Amino acid sequence: MSIPFNLKLFQGFGLGKVIAFRSKRSKQKGQHNSTTTNPEGISSIPANVSNPVPALVLSSISSLVPPVSPIRQSALEASIDPSSARYSGGVSLAREASDMAQVALPFVQAITGAIPLVGAPMQAAINGILTGLQAIDRRSQNKSDLDALTSRLNRLCLNLCNAPLARDPAEQYRRDSFVRMLQSTSARVATLHERCLASTPVTQAIAGCFMDIDHYLADYLWSFQMQSQHDIQEKLMILQKQIEDQNKLLITNQSLMIRLQFSMGPSASPVATALGCVTLVDATGHHHDIPMNFCTSYQQLNNMIRVLFERDTFEAQLQRRYIEKGEYDLCIDEGMQVTPLTSHKWSSIEAGTKIVMRVTIQQQTRSLSEVDYKCRFCGAVNRLGVRSVNYQSRGGTVCSTDCRECKRRFQITR
Repeated sequence: MSIPFNLKLFQGFGLGKVIAFRSKRSKQKGQHNSTTTNPEGISSIPANVSNPVPALVLSSISSLVPPVSPIRQSALEASIDPSSARYSGGVSLAREASDMAQVALPFVQAITGAIPLVGAPMQAAINGILTGLQAIDRRSQNKSDLDALTSRLNRLCLNLCNAPLARDPAEQYRRDSFVRMLQSTSARVATLHERCLASTPVTQAIAGCFMDIDHYLADYLWSFQMQSQHDIQEKLMILQKQIEDQNKLLITNQSLMIRLQFSMGPSASPVATALGCVTLVDATGHHHDIPMNFCTSYQQLNNMIRVLFERDTFEAQLQRRYIEKGEYDLCIDEGMQVTPLTSHKWSSIEAGTKIVMRVTIQQQTRSLSEVDYKCRFCGAVNRLGVRSVNYQSRGGTVCSTDCRECKRRFQITR
C-alpha cells in the first residue's frame, strides 16, 4: 500500500534579496492573501546603505517609503501586535482539515499497529502524512510570521522618518543605531525569504528577529529615559539658579530701599507703616521701616538687619560688631512690658509693630545699691535714678532708663 506525496510543496519559496514592505493586504473570501503584491505599495530598506552621514541615511530611508494613506495607516495600526498579525483572518477549510487530520491520524496510527503484515507500512505512511502536514503548517506559519516581521520593520521605518529632528548628539547617536538595527534585520529577513520556510531553523530565526527588535527597543527606551532624567536635572538646576538670582536681586532692592528710608529720616515712618511695615529701632535709637514682605520670618529679619548695617558709618560698624558676635536680641518694648522675639513667636508679628534691637553689654558694678553704667556710644556715665523703670522678667530685675547725654534707651538686668 503506497500513498503518493508531493514534494513540490516545499520547493520554490524564495522571494528575492530585497525585503518587500506591504502597507496594505488584499482580502479574498475573508482571508489574507500574503503572497499578493502591490507594485505601488511596496517599499524596501536596502541592506547596504553606505552613506556615512546619519541625516542622509534617514532621508534615504524616508525616500524609499511611500506616502501612507489613512486606509493604509489603519491597516498598519491594526497589525502592530505581532500575535494579531500572525493569527488574523478566518480559518480556511483546508486548515481545519489539516488540524483534524493531525488530531485523528495518531489514533489511527496506534490502531493500525495491531494489524498483521500491513500494520507497519500503514504506520509509516501515516507518519509521513503527519510529517507533511506539520511541514505545511510550519511553512504557512513562518510565512505569516515573516509578513508580520516585515510589517513591523515597515512601521519602525515610518516612525523614524516621521520623527522630529534630533535635539542633541546623544539622540542622533540613538537614531543612527536604530537605522543600523533596521538594516541588519532587513538583511536577515531577506535571507530568511530565500530559505525553505518549512524548516524549524527558519522558525527559530524569525523568533530571534522579533526578540532582537524587542531588546533593542527596550534598550532605546532605557537610554531615552536616562537622557530625559539628565535633562530634567539640568533644567531644575537652572531653575534653582534663577530663583537664587531673584532672591539676591530682591535682597539688593530691599537694601537700597532701606538705605533710602534711612536717608529720608523718621518722617518716612508713618507713610511706610500705612503701607504695611514694621518699625525696627536699632541700638542707636534710629527707626527703620521694613515692609512686611521682608519680615515673614525671624531668620529673614535677621538677614535684613545684617544688610541694614553694611554701611561705613561708625554707628553701623559698632552695631555690626555686636551682630557678628551674636550679642544682640530682638524684642517688643512697650515700656512696662518687654516681649522677647524668637522664631517660635514670629507668627504673631503684625504690620505697625515696633521691634527693638538690643545689644548685650556686660559691666561690673561695685555697689549693689547704686549702679553706674557707661554708655558705649557717647561715653557718658549714667546712674540709675528715680527715672528708671524697674520690673521683673524671667526671675530677674530689669531696669529701663535713658542715657542722660545721647538719650539712647538701655535695659539693665540684675
